[in-house]
Amino acid sequence: MSVPKRVPYPSLEHFDEQTRGSKFGHKMTRELYAYPSRSQKQRPKRELLGEDLWNGTAWVYRDEEHTQHSDLYLLVQRDAALVNFDLSMSYFASLDVGEFEAALEQVLAKGRSFKPVQSLKDWDGVEGAYVMVFDEYRQFYVGKADDIRKRIKQHWGTRKSFDRLVFGSKYDSIFPVDELRALDTTRIFAARSTNPYAVEQRAEKAADQRFCLNRMAGGSASPLTLMLTAINPRNRANGVASVTLSWEDYDRAWDGVVDVIAQSRSSCGSSLVDVLASLDMTVYSVERKDGSQFMWSRRDAIAGAAVRGELSVDEFAAFLEAMGETIIWPED
Repeated sequence: MSVPKRVPYPSLEHFDEQTRGSKFGHKMTRELYAYPSRSQKQRPKRELLGEDLWNGTAWVYRDEEHTQHSDLYLLVQRDAALVNFDLSMSYFASLDVGEFEAALEQVLAKGRSFKPVQSLKDWDGVEGAYVMVFDEYRQFYVGKADDIRKRIKQHWGTRKSFDRLVFGSKYDSIFPVDELRALDTTRIFAARSTNPYAVEQRAEKAADQRFCLNRMAGGSASPLTLMLTAINPRNRANGVASVTLSWEDYDRAWDGVVDVIAQSRSSCGSSLVDVLASLDMTVYSVERKDGSQFMWSRRDAIAGAAVRGELSVDEFAAFLEAMGETIIWPED
């Protein structure tokens, strides 16, 4: 489990803009997606969380002050992000090109003043709204900016915070637009406006959510809106084919994973990792007692066992490798 050496890609010109060389390339790849990081988007405050929640999330960090992510969190979070990546790619491939174009035209029509961008230099310092189009994935993103050129370059040059890659559950999280690279952006439309929030809001509201990467509604976001979005994030099914599982069967399936771990530790047969990797990993739609549903598989239960300390970090890493994943550690 070594740290891979990343060789910077050369700079290139795109939309008449010279992009900087990048260690993550100019097109998105699964190999370099969800590159782990120990830093976090926002450091938690103990006095706000309370002792129970603070202690309950201790596994996420490798220090008592909760400043850096632990090895286990890096494994669990990257696995969730890669599951979401695979589901998202399959979902994108299933979308109809004609329907995508119609959805894009509807968004552009709502903006009224959107124009095709040939050169980003023409939009230097321009306030307004923009639409980034990713034709390969049949997706678009609606944004606003005080400086359209600068903002789009930020999309290309930054990456989504590692702990924000999954927004909601890995089964229904909307793919993060900032993981798409410069060459993934095939078309750009922009509109000048002294009220970019209004233009963005109209355009995003008109978007067919099957084709839109916006995780939040357009327009100015109030603190209440941000809080409600965090509690109940916008999501989509990502085309997950699942089998319905009752709450009782879900309980039995989860307990079955726990029993497998316990029995493997007390026997001299197949290795624990091999046994876990051979389990049925079907994704189920579990129905709660109140009638609501959520997605689950035994892979989630195995991650849960690692969080509870029933599997070591090395054992969980070996399980992921047995499932075909390559373990990557950050450069620290």
